[in-house]
Amino acid sequence: MKKFLSIFIALAMVLSLFAGVGARSAKAATSTLTVTPSGSFVGGLDATGVTAVDAVGTITSAVYANVATVNVTTPGTANFGASPNVSVVRPVALTFAKSFDADWKVMGTQYITFEAGQMPAVDDEVTVTVVPGVYAAGTVLMLGGQVATIDVTTAAAQTITDGTVTVMRASLVTANSIDEDWRIGGTHPITFTANTGLALNDVVTVDMVQDTAATKATAFLMVSGTALTSDVATVTWQDTTAASHTATYTVLATDTDTSLIAAHLAAAINAVVGGNVSAASSGAVITVTQNVKGAAGNGKTLTATTTAGVIPTLTIHTLGGLKNPAYVEQGKTIQLVAVDGTGATVSASFTAPILPTTISATVTTAGLVMGSLDYTGVTVVTAAYGTATGVFAVIVIPVQTITSMAVTLVPALPVSTTKQQFGAIASNAAYSQLDYTTQAVWTDALPVASIASGNGLLTYSTDETGVVNAYAGGITTMVNVKIATGVVTLVTVVGPVTKVIVLTIGSDIVTVDAKATTVDAAPEITNGRTFVPIRFIAETFGSTVTWLPETKGVTIVLGDTTVGLQIGNATAVINGTIIALDAAPYIKNSRTMVPLRVITESFGGNVAWDPINHIITITYVLPVVPAA
Repeated sequence: MKKFLSIFIALAMVLSLFAGVGARSAKAATSTLTVTPSGSFVGGLDATGVTAVDAVGTITSAVYANVATVNVTTPGTANFGASPNVSVVRPVALTFAKSFDADWKVMGTQYITFEAGQMPAVDDEVTVTVVPGVYAAGTVLMLGGQVATIDVTTAAAQTITDGTVTVMRASLVTANSIDEDWRIGGTHPITFTANTGLALNDVVTVDMVQDTAATKATAFLMVSGTALTSDVATVTWQDTTAASHTATYTVLATDTDTSLIAAHLAAAINAVVGGNVSAASSGAVITVTQNVKGAAGNGKTLTATTTAGVIPTLTIHTLGGLKNPAYVEQGKTIQLVAVDGTGATVSASFTAPILPTTISATVTTAGLVMGSLDYTGVTVVTAAYGTATGVFAVIVIPVQTITSMAVTLVPALPVSTTKQQFGAIASNAAYSQLDYTTQAVWTDALPVASIASGNGLLTYSTDETGVVNAYAGGITTMVNVKIATGVVTLVTVVGPVTKVIVLTIGSDIVTVDAKATTVDAAPEITNGRTFVPIRFIAETFGSTVTWLPETKGVTIVLGDTTVGLQIGNATAVINGTIIALDAAPYIKNSRTMVPLRVITESFGGNVAWDPINHIITITYVLPVVPAA
């Protein structure tokens, strides 16, 4: 969850660069103000375990072996943090350091003057004696001559008459301790895992952590366009208790850019009594955080409306049709596409800010985005085509194990042309939409038309019907395609479809419904038994094939039939029934080879053998899918 919070903070920092873009113009005749919400809040989790309190103590005797006497001034609560969990500050001897500056009496960042002599260093924890027994304290932020910028955390209650300065400085010493006496106030012999240079008068802090810290759900709003006086921005959100709230802001003549509008709109959100959120703006972006907790992926929504008019703008979506923001996995890619106001795809130029501390993806000018977790943050991509622009946010996540994948047409409504884009949208319990269009391997069983294996673009020229397959993450999805009068549609199969696969022993050339393709592992005869590559055949029939590396097993699901195989095991399990095979499956060229008998036993396919030409012909009737 900390990762997600840092992502949204980084998003605000990145988009602040665009605060002046599309700002209000006094001469503008048409309002184009737009407030774009991210949609559902992300995150939200109840805390588990007691709230953590770090243990703090001072070493009152020198460390002997790995034991030191420690006066525990703040007992620790919750669990010990990961090793090393002990941080150390120790007193620094200065020949002379005094300060009588009156600003010691004021909390916050102050410019404190020191008397001539030695000065503390940046990050030192400084204490000045006011009178015996009374102190003021702070942390050194910056130095300049005899003046230090100090964050005063303990203010003096009276005029300084002593002025003696003591300094505690962070030490490079690292140590670890899980001694239970850290949980008890007072002086105790404390055991450390090793004698790592701790010394008398060192102040040590032991990191304590809660089992699971509470986290809050977060979403964001992006303010863009050119605003006119009296434009109204309205934001509505639903918190994790399912209560709805609304905030509005009316643009003033003094709102000369989007960052000012964002700041005022954030204030309006915070002013809603019982709104259960807090809003903070940075540039043109507003980060909205739920103040009530809830289950992760709670799905509560954030929406916005404005009085914005119509100007040349671009709508950006992924190749698979997903809208802003989109998630991309570490090391994987998504392709962005720009669409103008007429709905036509345009060859826009894509850019992203070059800030390696805040971006988390690389973007080509053609809109290809690759995720990288080397940095934290959100990559905000800008597309430009003529005078029209658009923005799109990309969030990088760890690699996922997907559980399903849908194949769609992009756009959803058919368009008469010679090309049709297909999209592959994967999902699992955490993410309902991940664009796998550029991750999937695309194949087809169409007589003439052909689909590009790397991006799902179908090129066609005549009326025909057939099948398109997408394979990614161990999942194959098959859809039935109809091309008529230049329009591609996805159709539901209402009658039997026969698939014919022809393989030749020793050849990697295979024909499927008279259309040639290749396989990674050619069929072969071993010890008098014929072996074929099972994944290619099963997926051609529309099966889902899953490889289980832990057991070297293969699970094949086709309709109501489930087949289980294991490398080196001469048995198969078909719908719970164990059958003996002629020989055990094995691996060739990273592909599972199985006896030909598995095809007839599990799928009921018809297998013909030509002993002269060593040709295998497998005929299979696909299950009938009722019309929707």
